[in-house]
Amino acid sequence: MTGAVRRIGLSASRICGAQRLFRRSSQGPTVLFFHGVEENIIDPAVQGLHFLLGTFERQIRFLRREREVIPIDALCDAVENQRFLDPRCVVLTFDDGYGNNLRLVAPMLKALGLPFTIFVSTRHISEARRFPMYYIRVALLYSEERELPSEALRQTFRIATRQDRLAAIRAIAHAVKTSPLEVVDKIVAECMALMSRGRWADLNGRFESEQPMSWDEVVRTTTLGATIGSHAHDHCILHANQSEAEIRRQVHTSRVEIEKHVGSCRYFAYPNGTADDVCGSAQVAVQSEQFRMAFSTILGEVTPECDSFLAPRIFAVPDYEEFCYLLNRSAEHNADYRAARQSSSLTGTAAAAGSD
Repeated sequence: MTGAVRRIGLSASRICGAQRLFRRSSQGPTVLFFHGVEENIIDPAVQGLHFLLGTFERQIRFLRREREVIPIDALCDAVENQRFLDPRCVVLTFDDGYGNNLRLVAPMLKALGLPFTIFVSTRHISEARRFPMYYIRVALLYSEERELPSEALRQTFRIATRQDRLAAIRAIAHAVKTSPLEVVDKIVAECMALMSRGRWADLNGRFESEQPMSWDEVVRTTTLGATIGSHAHDHCILHANQSEAEIRRQVHTSRVEIEKHVGSCRYFAYPNGTADDVCGSAQVAVQSEQFRMAFSTILGEVTPECDSFLAPRIFAVPDYEEFCYLLNRSAEHNADYRAARQSSSLTGTAAAAGSD
């Protein structure tokens, strides 16, 4: 089925009301996660985490019409008390802390009276430092070099053509998501060395969408209705290849920094957040720091029986019809969520927490 044909089918099923029948099997609210919103996208290969403003506005109109957007505190209260919430309820979350969260997202949601949560990576806020994959994508796509010799990965990547460059980005992205933080930092340094400071300054200006907020800007979002949570200190993926000391540092430092600059920090979102990206030590660290709830990117609905420290979320896809369809069929992911909780990388957490 082609994309156009599928979209027509999804639109027809939404308009005629058939998709409402899917919702009858829903067992709880949905936590949606976005990243950024921009008025224009210059290069989707760099800015792929940002939705066009028009798309985002249309999705929010759908949510106001079909769902009830609730604060993250209300969701957490219901989970802690094992209280049923209407499956029509939705929580809006935004990962990373991009500047456009203040410039475009917060004013819109404030005007509509919709609560939302932003999970920030504190080192990037404090140092105005962009995220690792930004530096990697831009270096490989815009450098005039034809190869990247990487000592960190013990490999040389050919980047003579755009196809070469995209393939290198995919390979390096996999390494970034599975390596210890010190290796990730070396990879980023190698990529940044492909271009001069002046060239980086030009490209940083071109891709302003990738700039995180400052602390003053984060505080301003709270005056517009945002709740601020942690997304680790370095946006570090808390998988089993990270040391326990590093995991504890990431969780603790982020909470301390947010409390210093903003105030209470009660919620955490694991960077990347799949079952493979969240080891048992990460869950123990989050519980030890007294967070009320921690969110993954494992698909599913939030039921009273969900794990408060591995709560499911659903990525808000940019296509409008797919977005509506995904929300209406969110219950289909609940079985996969229950299976993910039992995966080998996450077992033993309760026992470890009890002995901490």
